[in-house]
Amino acid sequence: MESSKLLSLLRVCTIAKSLRQAKLLHQRTLALGLQSDVVLCKSLINAYFACKDHSSARLVSESNIDAQSDVYIWNSLLSGYAKSSMFNEALEVFRRLLNCSVCVADSYTYPNVIKACGALDREFHGRMIHSVVVKSGYVCDVVVASSLVGMYARFNSFGDLIQVFDEMPERDVACWNTVISCFYQRGEAEKALEVFDRMERCGFEPNSVSLTVAISACSRLMCLERGKEIHRKYVKRGFESDEYVGSALVDMYGKCGCLEMAREVFEHMPRKSLVAWNSMIRGLVGRGDSKSCIEILDRMIVEGARPSQTTLTSILMACSRSSNLQHGRFVHGYVIRSLVDADVVMNCSLIDLYFKCGEVKLAETIFAKTRKDVVESWNVMISGYVSVGDWFKAIEVYDQMVSVGVKPDAVTFTSVLSACSQLAALEKGKRIHLSISESGLETDELLMGALLDMYSKCGDVKEAFVIFKCMPKKDVVSWTVMISAYGSHGQPREALHHFDEMQKFGVKPDGVTFLAILSACGHAGFIDEGIKFFSQMRSKYGIKPSTEHYSCLIDILGRAGRLLEAYDIIQQKPETRDDAELLRTLFSACCLHRDHSLGDRIARLLLERYPDDASTYSVLFSLHSSGESWDAAREVKMKMKEVGLKKTPGCSWIEINEQVCHFFAEDRSHPQADNVYECLALLSCHIEAGQ
Repeated sequence: MESSKLLSLLRVCTIAKSLRQAKLLHQRTLALGLQSDVVLCKSLINAYFACKDHSSARLVSESNIDAQSDVYIWNSLLSGYAKSSMFNEALEVFRRLLNCSVCVADSYTYPNVIKACGALDREFHGRMIHSVVVKSGYVCDVVVASSLVGMYARFNSFGDLIQVFDEMPERDVACWNTVISCFYQRGEAEKALEVFDRMERCGFEPNSVSLTVAISACSRLMCLERGKEIHRKYVKRGFESDEYVGSALVDMYGKCGCLEMAREVFEHMPRKSLVAWNSMIRGLVGRGDSKSCIEILDRMIVEGARPSQTTLTSILMACSRSSNLQHGRFVHGYVIRSLVDADVVMNCSLIDLYFKCGEVKLAETIFAKTRKDVVESWNVMISGYVSVGDWFKAIEVYDQMVSVGVKPDAVTFTSVLSACSQLAALEKGKRIHLSISESGLETDELLMGALLDMYSKCGDVKEAFVIFKCMPKKDVVSWTVMISAYGSHGQPREALHHFDEMQKFGVKPDGVTFLAILSACGHAGFIDEGIKFFSQMRSKYGIKPSTEHYSCLIDILGRAGRLLEAYDIIQQKPETRDDAELLRTLFSACCLHRDHSLGDRIARLLLERYPDDASTYSVLFSLHSSGESWDAAREVKMKMKEVGLKKTPGCSWIEINEQVCHFFAEDRSHPQADNVYECLALLSCHIEAGQ
């Protein structure tokens, strides 16, 4: 009777985690002489482990020789250590058990030992224990076999995991979950769903873990219908209130662009975890909906859910996508007010935001406070400068990065090569190519595409073709780059040849390809071919010509002097009739061929619609000057001064010792500006003397 009363009190004590009560009950057990009662000893061990008094739990087992002869006590001690994540101690208990002459391990012993081996990454010991359970026959026990599956998952030994799983005579939900999770973590989401389906067919009821992983697999595969099917099937079985399943559903619907369903699931969750909030925000990020993200952030704060760095970084990404400076500054302000210790990822998101919003100085301020020993910080600055067209600064930052010893990655090289392409900085590009080779990154397809683009835009068509030939997969982008390279650098026949070749290889040209081929025709004066390609765009390839395509066609006809024909094409459609870029292209052609009549007509149209455009005045001045209409030319100049317009200053640059030096008209910012102007004055004197 006393034993039953003590057991009942120990259960209450374990739940309450009252160490004082546990010790009093332990004393009472000793006073009554019940220290050899195996069930009482087990309950005492459990109570001490619940109270985190591990030494007292061990003392209970060691102080009684009779109790040590029962594996029940050994298993309690093992289980306690395993649940407390004291895996070294668990293995020490197992070692002592093996040396015990009066006690033998049973099927309840091995799951905890196997768990300890997995947690400590003791693969050798784990395999030894596997062989022991095979010889003893305990491998047929579903819990032991399931533990082996989990252990091999920890060892990342997928083949052994599958072998144990396939040989199991019976299975439980836990081992199914382990296999499903392993496939998912290995990036084999389709396989994970196959095992999930097999589990259902075998009559097992999925639990929260099974459903969370299966829904996450649907999310990764963007398989909305399969995700909806799982949702419909299990939502009425009590899983709609599970925060893990709910968060996975919100994430899946958000990633698949079904934000209404994501919102519905989110709103029905009785308890919203931080994962659920972040999943909802991530879905909105995909749409660049910074307004809704800010509303979610406000709601989080009101409901007492503290936003994490992941939360704030995601919202900053939405602000970047929508280029919403006001929302971005609001989030940045919250970070400062809340004393959030911004990590590299958050700072990079802030830098990206400010570049996207044109606030370069603010981006530079954030960069100054960011860690400089990680490549991501430098990458966002380089790509940021490229995005705002400051290619000189992009190359300068790259040079700084290399000088401080940070190793560039594929993203770095891709961004800086883009700057080299725009500046036609061939020597710098070649040096970067060498660094790419030294880094072993020549198998990166995007990087090879950037190299191809750099060589083609810098005019080294021969080297561009070498890169092109080495590319294992030639997509429409790489073919287009080669066509553009040949067309822009005096080899139009090669451009046309590559256009034919790409189609022979089964690559369908897109709108950009046609821009390249039309440009090649324009440079070479292939008027008939250009007109033919333009007409084939819609008739043969189903591509609707854009303004850029019309601009190429107008340029082709303009170069050939077919100005009225070009003007008629512009006037045919409302979307082209009022397009300033097309009119400017034709206006430049009028200047080239000294067609004052049509030129004046187009100039009037442009000045009516865009009175503040200095380029129109400049071309009109050149048109009048070429026809020696000096009064009209002076009138244009006077008009420019009257409205306060200035021509954008010209810019030139030169590569010296792999450094790109740039100069603007009347620019004195270069450190050797005095020497440069002195040299220019000397050259001018020589030129005048020669005349």
